[in-house]
Amino acid sequence: MKLINFLYALLSVVILFGCSKAPDRADVLISTDHGNIYIDLYDETPEHKENFLRLASEGFYDGTTFFRIVKEFMIQGGDPNTKEDGGGRPGAGGPGYTLEKEIVPGRYHKRGALAAARMPDQINPQWESSGSQFYIVQGRKWDLNDLDRISTQIPAMIESHVHYVMEATPKYNWVRSVDLEGLSVSNPDSFALVDGQIKSALDNIRRQYPSYNMTPEMRKQYSNYGGAPMLDGMYTVFGEVIQGMDVVDKIAAMPVQGEMALEPVRMEIEVIK
Repeated sequence: MKLINFLYALLSVVILFGCSKAPDRADVLISTDHGNIYIDLYDETPEHKENFLRLASEGFYDGTTFFRIVKEFMIQGGDPNTKEDGGGRPGAGGPGYTLEKEIVPGRYHKRGALAAARMPDQINPQWESSGSQFYIVQGRKWDLNDLDRISTQIPAMIESHVHYVMEATPKYNWVRSVDLEGLSVSNPDSFALVDGQIKSALDNIRRQYPSYNMTPEMRKQYSNYGGAPMLDGMYTVFGEVIQGMDVVDKIAAMPVQGEMALEPVRMEIEVIK
């Protein structure tokens, strides 16, 4: 009878909480009081994957929180300042280094995407990723007309940023002193030479940034399931949630002041393969 009672109790636990076995593709487990989130890290972004696995294995993330919450957009965490003994302003912390961007076509901000946070363009023109801070996309569903608009805006924003980088790069200071319009009238041969040099400089910078195209698959994902397409092409997406989006939704529904969580949602991150 005792054995039967024990088995019945065990079965009840399994039914209540489900099987604890990790999905086959899962690389890491993010544990919170609201449940577990299993993450698959992409091989196409090796520096971000290796860094995330190393920090997780060292216990860097344990005790940090999802400190920034924007419903129907994303939840952000990974800042050591959010530990109980961390000190400092949430959102300003990290491991003391950044990572070069690994923006890969086909890895985009669909619902459940894991991506690297970063500082704004003006102080981070190379779009380097935070060494530890990340966000998980909750997102929302998008109208096809909105997707048309975004698919046009993003290439224009990338191109604008390329021009900004050239203007901010000291070795290209000479460009600002050139009167191209006047030169085209006074000396067409010199104009052609200088114009070619400027275009070559822009091409060299442009190659450092990804080209962008919203594919039919991406449009289908964003319209049917949701995401945050306005970030595509400008932030590194290096993994995705393969189990536990219900937990992400629970965290995204937590109370906030502005975008800052009023109740700390602490996490532990474990490498599981």
